[in-house]
Amino acid sequence: MFPHLSKFNLQQWIEENRGNWGRRRTVWEDSDFITVVHRGPNRGKQFHINEGDEIFYQLEGELNFHYINSSDKREVLVLKPGEMFLLPANVPHSPRREEGSWTLVVERKRRPDEIDRWVWFCERCDNKLYEAAPRSGEGPSDKANFSVEDTNQRLRTDLALSTCKRCGETLKVED
Repeated sequence: MFPHLSKFNLQQWIEENRGNWGRRRTVWEDSDFITVVHRGPNRGKQFHINEGDEIFYQLEGELNFHYINSSDKREVLVLKPGEMFLLPANVPHSPRREEGSWTLVVERKRRPDEIDRWVWFCERCDNKLYEAAPRSGEGPSDKANFSVEDTNQRLRTDLALSTCKRCGETLKVED
């Protein structure tokens, strides 16, 4: 983390930490905003729903940004290095990255009454299969009684949860 009102070289910080990186690393969360760098690969099928707006800026590689539009249909926005967009609140989204893809995400901290949600949709017809509310309050590290990984495991092993009741397609869940 770095102090406010001082310069911070994001690219240098990434290079210095590149060899010791999970899928995400928090740049800062000591203001009204949380800033995180995500890296690929990740191909999870879960969609996140955040009650606040989010800003996505693609640093390296491509981001295949799956989202559910206002007509409840899936669309994919491909973001290339140097491109960015503002994601409005409450849009179900599933950012998917290949190896070598790096994305900066800025979002505001959750208010105490806000709850993030995770939703799994059928890959064929976009019917909602399952929904969970993992956290509320302070931000991405607060995972009260929930884990996306645990839910993915349940969906992998319980065909009743992962099979679409509309079209019969079974979701193939990846981490």
